[in-house]
Amino acid sequence: MRKIDYIFLDLDGPILDGKLRHYNCYRDIILKDGGVPIDIDQYWNMKRAKIKRDIILHQSQYQNTYENFLQQWIDNIEKKEYLKFDELKPYISDTLSDWRDFAKSIVLVTMRNNHDNLLWQLHHFGIYNLLDNVISCSNIKQEGGKYNELKGLSFNTAIVIGDTEEDTITAEKLGIKVIAITNGLREKKHLCADYYFEEIYQIDMKQIISVI
Repeated sequence: MRKIDYIFLDLDGPILDGKLRHYNCYRDIILKDGGVPIDIDQYWNMKRAKIKRDIILHQSQYQNTYENFLQQWIDNIEKKEYLKFDELKPYISDTLSDWRDFAKSIVLVTMRNNHDNLLWQLHHFGIYNLLDNVISCSNIKQEGGKYNELKGLSFNTAIVIGDTEEDTITAEKLGIKVIAITNGLREKKHLCADYYFEEIYQIDMKQIISVI
């Protein structure tokens, strides 16, 4: 069976559901500094709709500055006390195992800043050994983080799977196809991809590889 060289796979959204982690981090900062957190569904829908953070803070009656919130967010969002709220999406282990038949290498490429906690979380969920490589790119004031990490690789065929503009832009710059996961951090209308699926277990990888 023909195999492509790489599947470049995003973590937050395609593999992990981060709704509870994001909301609890946001809520704790609001309660600490003064304000009234909006409810979890409203918060998540606003994030998925790309509503700017300052608008969310305004609706939360936040009593501190935007800069103060952002710094606390960066400091806290990847701490283990918040990572524990993440949930593994359906059939992830089976899906990654099945993809071994279709790709020479499955590489996780994620916008995380704390690599040690990232590895801890992958081991916690039992999926570390299903990946051939783990690349973490800082998301702090860095444009094109994923592309910069991947542009030096040599390959003939590859595909990107992700749920944000970072993933679709990376695929475009690399000149490869992209699969958008629509049940992640962005609504489908904000993504420009070659293929769309709500969850990665729904991807017919054999069919997609046959035409790329």
